[in-house]
Amino acid sequence: MKPFIVTELEAGKLPRWALLLLCALYVLPGFIGRDPWRTQDAAGFGIALSMMRGDAADWLMPNIGNLPVPSEGPLPFWIAASIGKVAAPIVGEHAGVQLAVIALLTLALMLAWYAAWALARRPGVQPSDPFGASASSVDFGRAIADSALLVLMATFGLLLRMHETTADPAQVAWIAAFLFGCALALERPASGGAIAGAAIAATLLSRGAGTALALLLVLVVLPLASRAYRLVGWRMLPPAVAVALVGALPWPLLLAGGDAVERAHLLDWAAWNLATISGPGVESLRYFARTMPWFYWPAWPVALWAAWRWRGRWGEPAVALPMLTAAALGLRALASPSGGESWLLPATVPLAMLAAVGMPTLKRGIVSLIDWFAVTSFSLFGIVIWAYWIALMTGYPPRMAYRASQIAPGYTPEWVVVEIVLGGLATLAWLALVRWRISRQPRMIWRAMVLSCGGVVLAWFLLMTLWLPVFNERNTYRDVAGRLAAAFDGGDACVATQDLERAPRASFHYFARMNFAARGERCDWLLVQDDGPLARTVPAPMPGWTLLWQGQRRNDRDERFRLYRREDPRTRSDAR
Repeated sequence: MKPFIVTELEAGKLPRWALLLLCALYVLPGFIGRDPWRTQDAAGFGIALSMMRGDAADWLMPNIGNLPVPSEGPLPFWIAASIGKVAAPIVGEHAGVQLAVIALLTLALMLAWYAAWALARRPGVQPSDPFGASASSVDFGRAIADSALLVLMATFGLLLRMHETTADPAQVAWIAAFLFGCALALERPASGGAIAGAAIAATLLSRGAGTALALLLVLVVLPLASRAYRLVGWRMLPPAVAVALVGALPWPLLLAGGDAVERAHLLDWAAWNLATISGPGVESLRYFARTMPWFYWPAWPVALWAAWRWRGRWGEPAVALPMLTAAALGLRALASPSGGESWLLPATVPLAMLAAVGMPTLKRGIVSLIDWFAVTSFSLFGIVIWAYWIALMTGYPPRMAYRASQIAPGYTPEWVVVEIVLGGLATLAWLALVRWRISRQPRMIWRAMVLSCGGVVLAWFLLMTLWLPVFNERNTYRDVAGRLAAAFDGGDACVATQDLERAPRASFHYFARMNFAARGERCDWLLVQDDGPLARTVPAPMPGWTLLWQGQRRNDRDERFRLYRREDPRTRSDAR
């Protein structure tokens, strides 16, 4: 590791108002003024909604309208349902659950900043100071923490998944809490170890044993890889393991000591855990190879540079902790037999922290390349977003207007002044940021990521203001649920289902307030879902049932719903 110098100017802090504004513009858009969206967003909301409207069994066994979901741990939905139930009388059930996701996303960003700050203040990663002009450890640590937060918010793959009512925002928050606990353990081993152990328990209750074991492996390997952790390992590990066990065991023990249904749910959850670490397949490896380069951009190239630049000093906690955590979580993702963004998400936090450590050593040419890539790409994104939106609103040019209308066929565009004003202000803010970066050529450490982060925030803000009504029309089940509710006159009667997927099930439970059948329950109503080519055919008669209604979302011809009523309530039916 060659010495490097960071002056007081280069360690200048990003103004707090600017950093907080970026965080607010990153967190809030996407939660305001929209319905539950298919597929993961609506399904995750459905679990929290079932808890809010249900009894103790619904809180113990995650489900969507009596459909068991053993692939989900209960903790994120306990949090969402608790906050949602308190806030529902004021803002509604969906907005209440979204408040919980906002809180978890904010917690993740905050803990990531403090974890990076605690590690960057340590002597082993401080810049050289041959003339007594280098930045102080506090200023340097704050600049690295600002950089880590900017890299994290600029990471492409994190953006959409962190704005859905799923377990993913909670899992990212637990990873940030784990890293913060490990960083704190260098000064306060017992407290830090307890926080890390709590994060491991929360992970097991959110995304299962595979990710929790990966974090536990990091705790075991850290003292072997880093001398600083060897000095505190014997005081950090016992409280970490104790808190992890105390936090993780009560839920499975309650299920194990319950009735047959609860024990079956526990067995299904255990089987799902084993399936997720059964080893990679050809298709999953192809998926990860195809997805990871864009998913982790721009964190991964800077993180690789940091690993190379700090070679020979990998034992420093600021390098060892994020590097080992990213490696363990990466191996955990590769152990999955099927690809999925949920397995890639946890590694975004340690990758951002590792990238931040490498940013003081980036060459000026690399910084300029990153800046010009951000200016070019995100300015182009902004122009495209505006151009297609104007075409959709005005019908000109016709070809662009037609392509824009195909996002949500049948949608009637309306001019909304508030969204236009907000989008215009965001665009002006982006232009001001670009002008500031180009004209002043600031030398601060975080300068290499401020444009990338600002560009991501701009694109997301424009999409979630100008295009939000269009995306809402494309992804919501509100309209079809309203037509279904008008045709259903069964009141509180139970409704059996056939091939009904999670997202529409959750949406009909929310919008139409339909009570779906529990396991083994006999109902006089039946809701059937048809997918693919079957949705375009004339449905065959179902003996013993009368077809009362069929419908589909306006923009989806490959998905159809049919509502039946039993002809004779006394006859038996095995339709569920």
